[in-house]
Amino acid sequence: MGLRSSLPLPHWTVVVSEVLFYFVLEDFIFYWGHRALHTKWLYKHVHSVHHECATPFGLTSEYAHPAEILFLGFATVVGPALTGPHLFTLWVWIALRVLETVEAHSGYHFPWSPSNFLPLYGGSDFHDYHHRVLYTKLGNYASTFVYMDWLFGTDKDYRKAKAVGENEGKNL
Repeated sequence: MGLRSSLPLPHWTVVVSEVLFYFVLEDFIFYWGHRALHTKWLYKHVHSVHHECATPFGLTSEYAHPAEILFLGFATVVGPALTGPHLFTLWVWIALRVLETVEAHSGYHFPWSPSNFLPLYGGSDFHDYHHRVLYTKLGNYASTFVYMDWLFGTDKDYRKAKAVGENEGKNL
């Protein structure tokens, strides 16, 4: 993989640019893998394990069939495998990736949630909707950012539900 661990540590701009690249690449691969997991056979035999929790909480982010762990875990490691990062960059990437997936499965929309200041970040609201609709071919497959769901229209039901919820909240 070309992993380096020697000093000096990479410049912060290198770390940030590599981690951003990893997020975009992971999101692209994860979207297609997760969408495939919602096909009838893969959902029934593999992905349904993860969806046993209709109301997820942080630890359920890692609760999945072993085949799913390998299948979607590939999306997390392909970026570093391509770039051969410094060990420090790899640690930053893995830490942010785990924090993101736990936050998305937390069931809470905290004031400090990245979705409050990163417009394309999905967060817990986005992913909670995915767990509520269970087996569906139209239901928020993205990992971190919502651009793939938006591009392919797989977030239409979520956006409708969110608009209805916002309108109902205004009438209270």
